[in-house]
Amino acid sequence: MQIPMKEVEIFEVGPRDGLQNEPTFIETEKKIKLVEMLQDAGCRKIEVTSFVHPKWVPQMADSIQVLEGITNRPGIVYSALIPNMKGMQRAVEAGLDEVVTIMSASESHNTKNLNMSVERSLEEVRNINEEARKHGMRVRSYIGTAYGCPMEGAVPVSEVARIAKALEDAGSYEISLGDTTGMAYPQLAFEVASAVLDVLTTARTAVHFHRARGIECANVLASLQAGVTVIDSAAGGLGGCPYAPGATGNMATELLVDMLHRMGIATGIDLGRMEQAAQFAKQLVSQNEKE
Repeated sequence: MQIPMKEVEIFEVGPRDGLQNEPTFIETEKKIKLVEMLQDAGCRKIEVTSFVHPKWVPQMADSIQVLEGITNRPGIVYSALIPNMKGMQRAVEAGLDEVVTIMSASESHNTKNLNMSVERSLEEVRNINEEARKHGMRVRSYIGTAYGCPMEGAVPVSEVARIAKALEDAGSYEISLGDTTGMAYPQLAFEVASAVLDVLTTARTAVHFHRARGIECANVLASLQAGVTVIDSAAGGLGGCPYAPGATGNMATELLVDMLHRMGIATGIDLGRMEQAAQFAKQLVSQNEKE
């Protein structure tokens, strides 16, 4: 197996994507502690929270308090997911350097998740990028259902590539391909990543796999072979999409780091400390289950 790179960047989504589905509210102090532990482990890009209306994602109602409670460290990028321009305004007020947008490659899931069409989402991302440039902020963009939709089934690879190029043209510096419900498999992972890498000229390509009985590891390897150098994951393998039937947790960061390090691929993350952060993250969920 030929892997063309010796270093991979991990984008940690645990504090946001890993916790957003939890039905019982997790104390703000515990969310802050998780971010601090991830920093201690060496994570340099952390999706801390989201500016989604609490009516839809109650778990993220304390986004400002979490951001204010974190000890900001040099060299670490803290970001928040935003669904629209209202979320963008809140991110500006919070003083963030980076925001993350989200849309889906399938019309059905995009409508279910964001209540708008794919083309309307692209227009919203263009507006967000325009506003971000005014404030010196960067925009990272997710494409959900990039490997298949739980409602529509297969999604044309050409459509994923088209949307990725449109997001790059809008100004997004990085495009993350999301396997929303764990439908990806190695051949498809390679095909989608290759198609997107072929059309992008400035933006970086990332992949975001969910747990799928271990197939996520093979999907990561296929993506690396295609040339992807950024992998999304969540400490403890937590997470899931509230608007995608059958969504599983994210690729576990500790598993990803262990696999990459065994292959001689650097991540900048201390595996022992990451395992401690993962254990703490899983405790947050298990405590909710007992309540």
